[in-house]
Formats: sequence, C-alpha cells, structure tokens
Amino acid sequence: MMVTDEGQISVDFLLGISIFLLTFGFVIQFIPSLFISTSAGGSLNPVAYRTANILADDPGWWQNKTNAQNGTDWEMHLNDISRIGLATDATPSTRQTRTPKMLNKTKILQVLKLNKTMLTSKLGLYNKISGSQVDYGYNITLEKNGSPMIINGSIISFGETPPTSQDIYKITRQVLVETGNIASFRADEVTTGSSSDKVIVNISGPQSEDVIIQIIDINITNPNSSFDNATLNGSLNIPSDYSVYKRTNTSDFIYSTTPIPLENSTDALRLIFNHTLFPINTTYQLELNFTRMNFIQIWPPYIEYTSKIEPLYEPATLIVEVWK
Repeated sequence: MMVTDEGQISVDFLLGISIFLLTFGFVIQFIPSLFISTSAGGSLNPVAYRTANILADDPGWWQNKTNAQNGTDWEMHLNDISRIGLATDATPSTRQTRTPKMLNKTKILQVLKLNKTMLTSKLGLYNKISGSQVDYGYNITLEKNGSPMIINGSIISFGETPPTSQDIYKITRQVLVETGNIASFRADEVTTGSSSDKVIVNISGPQSEDVIIQIIDINITNPNSSFDNATLNGSLNIPSDYSVYKRTNTSDFIYSTTPIPLENSTDALRLIFNHTLFPINTTYQLELNFTRMNFIQIWPPYIEYTSKIEPLYEPATLIVEVWK
C-alpha cells in the first residue's frame, strides 16, 4: 500500500491558526469598547479627572470671531467664553500659563456668576446619547482645612449638593488660591513714631478688600517682647475689626489673642483688618503697638501699605465631584 501525506495538516499550521482565531475573537470583543465613551455607561472618573486638570492647570479661553479677538482673560468677556480655567496668567494673549495650580481670584469669583447651563457647556459636563444631551450632576468646591473657602464673603462652591444614593466620581487637586492682597514688611523697614515700640503704616482709602499686613524677621533683643494691639483713630476690637495670626519655626500662622508673645526672630505676625475701617478717600494712619521692641526706622515719612502689596496665595484643595 502506498503511503502519502496528501490531505494532512501540519501541527505548526494548526497551532498558528488556533492562535490567530483566539486573537481575532479577543479583538472583536475588545476593540468596540475603545470607541465607546466611558461616560455613556461606565465610570465618570475620566470626566472628573479632565475637569479638575482644566480648572487647575488652564487659564481658560475666550474668542470673539466677529472682531477676531481672543485671550485667556475670559473673566472679562463672559459672553464669549470658549473654555473655563482658573489658573493665573499674566499674558492673556497666550493660551498657556506659567503658573499652573495657582488659581486667580477674579476667575474664581466670576465662575460663581455663571448659570448652570453655561457651566455645564463650557466645562463639558455632559454626554451625547442618541443625539440628545444628557447633563451630569456635579459639585466643584475649594476647601481649606476641611471647609469651603470664603473669598470676598462668597462661599467658593458651585454646582449641586452631591447625592447620597448614587455613585460619585471624585478627583482632588492641591492648589494655591489667590485670596486677597498682602503687604509683607521686614521688622527693620517698618516706621516707628515717637516710641520705638510703635509701628505706623499709612493706608490709602477707600479699601474694597481686607487689609493684610505681615511683619517678618522680627529682631528680638529684649525678653518678654509682645504685640499688644492695633489702633486707628481710637481702639480697635478683635475679632470684629481685625484678627492676628502668629507663625513660629514649628507652626504655620495660627489665630492668636493679644497680647501675643514674641520669642525669637523666626516669629512672624499677620494682621487682617476689615476693609470697612477704610471707607473714604483719605490716608489713614494705622498704629501697631508692641511691648519691649526696638524698631529703628524713624518717621517721617511713614511706610505705605501699597508700597509692598502683592497677591496672597493660600494652600487649598480643589474638589471635583461628578455623577449621572
């Protein structure tokens, strides 16, 4: 009998075709999921992640096609917003910022003025399903020490209250938030009056924001030195008129009550004065009274608050929550 190998299939061919069919079957099942939005029926983590990144790292953008103008200062062009971002940008004509995660106060406050439809659209918090727009629920909050931040009397939180019976997709970002202005002085550059225990600062009114004065590099030469109080055409009251915070080499600024002991050169004071103390167009002389201090800059002229003013940035947490 003749033996022939016609009609036989090699083992290598069988192995190869089996691997191909298994791989093909896997691809047929897996590939469609790459083209389906995760927002349609799955996790909204990508939506929350994208929103948090845009708000923290992007200054936003506006564009008016009629007059061919645009920029990142969308907060000044609310009718022409293309994209909402909160990052500070010193050059509105560019699309990028050199200071990501440093959030601009004016942008933050302007967001609070936008209605829900505008926010949903410009932040992309929706999905298109069968040609219809389905909006996501969301809450975006800036928190400090576990509580929503308050800037210029406004609670920085917008959106809806997160539900308790639905899955919530949450992303957080650590940011620096512009909360106001601050004038920081070294102890050897502040001006004193008739007594070396007294600092006098000129403040031009009116002031629309709280006045924040910081004194650093305090040269302690006498034991039992302290900050006692502040006066402005008479006595001021804590905390209705002003509040005082002290920083040491072991702690950040902590609210303190007077008299406040000053024990070494690493101590610093931050005083926050209610802006309503400076209501009219005049120059106010604010007196800061100490015990057993020796400030060396003799008047006149007294140092000006505006001579050292700059934006104050405070650490905070940006929280983005999204749900269906």
